[in-house]
Amino acid sequence: MSAAITVVGLQETSAPAAPGTAQLLLGLALISASLSVAPLAVVIARRVFPGRNIFFARWGFSHVLFVVLAFIGLYGAASLVVSATDAREQLEGLPGVVISAALTACVVALVFRFAHTLDPDGWRSLGLRAGGNLRALGVGLIGLAVAVPALFGALLAWPWVLDRLGIEIVPQEVAQLAQRLHGWELALFVVLAVVVIPLFEELLFRAFLQPLLVQNLGDRGGVAVTAVLFAGLHGATAFLPVFVLALVLGSVMLRTQRLGAVWFVHGLHNGLVLAMLLCVPSARDVLGQ
Repeated sequence: MSAAITVVGLQETSAPAAPGTAQLLLGLALISASLSVAPLAVVIARRVFPGRNIFFARWGFSHVLFVVLAFIGLYGAASLVVSATDAREQLEGLPGVVISAALTACVVALVFRFAHTLDPDGWRSLGLRAGGNLRALGVGLIGLAVAVPALFGALLAWPWVLDRLGIEIVPQEVAQLAQRLHGWELALFVVLAVVVIPLFEELLFRAFLQPLLVQNLGDRGGVAVTAVLFAGLHGATAFLPVFVLALVLGSVMLRTQRLGAVWFVHGLHNGLVLAMLLCVPSARDVLGQ
C-alpha cells in the first residue's frame, strides 16, 4: 500500500483513551449479542434446511496450489505489462478493478475446469445444484441477520486492538474509490462489488477451497481456516469484520452446499456496506477502514 495514503483511526494522545475503551466495550457487547442468539439461529436453520449433505471434494491440494500459482502468475504478468507500458496511472481506480476482476475470472475458469474434469457432477459440485436454493437462501439470511451485531461490533472493536498492537489503520482503497466515483462509473463499480466479485470469491473460497479443508480439518476447522485465509487477503485493517462475515458464509455453505445462498448473502452484505458508505456520512470513518 502506498505510504501516501492517509492513516485514519485512533490517535495516540497524552490523555487516557476513554473513547477508545468505550468503543471496544460497545464492540464486544455487540459481538456477545450475536453469540448469545447464535444457538437459536442454528436450531432455526436446521429446521429450514434439515439434514446436511456431506460433500467430498474430488480435487486435492495440488489443484489448489495450481490455482494459487495461476493467480500469482496472471497478476505478475499484468503488473509487468503495466510497468513496461508506463500505464500505471491510467489503470488506477476503476480500470484497475475491472482488470482485476477479469484476471480473477480466468482463475475461476480454471476452477470450473478442475470440477468438470475431476467430479462426476462436473460444475454442479461447486454448489450449483438444482433444488433447495430458496431454503438455503433462508438459512443464509438467518445467518446474516444474527451476525449483523457482531459485524458492527468487529468494526468498532478491531481498530482498538490494532492501535494497541501498534498496527496502522489504513483505509481500504476500494472504500475511498467508491466515494470518488459518479454516474456510470459508480454503477459499474456497484455491479462489480455486489454481483461479480462476491461470486468469484465464493467460488474460489467456499465452493473450491473449503470442502477440501473440511475433509482434512473437520467442519469447524475447515470453515475457520477458510475464513482466516479469506480475511487475511483483505488486509490487517479489515481482518476481524471480514473474518466474522466469512464464518457466516462458510457455515451456510457447509450446511446447504448451495453457492447461490452464500453468493446472495455476500453480495447483500457488500451492497449494504456500500449504501451506508455512500449515503450515511457519519458511518464513513468506520466503514472506510
